[in-house]
Amino acid sequence: MTYQYECSEGSCQFLLRSSSSDEVERLVRAHVRMVHNGRIDSTDLKRGTDRIELA
Repeated sequence: MTYQYECSEGSCQFLLRSSSSDEVERLVRAHVRMVHNGRIDSTDLKRGTDRIELA
């Protein structure tokens, strides 16, 4: 299974896909901290992460 997260902050175009949900969480948290100078709540992170199937 592949996990996808797309940042919804303003005009940010950050898109991440990984087969590891742990990697998605780690990299999204780093993105929010470094680019948006903030933190993301665990609930918002889970809500924003989709499971997708690649063809």
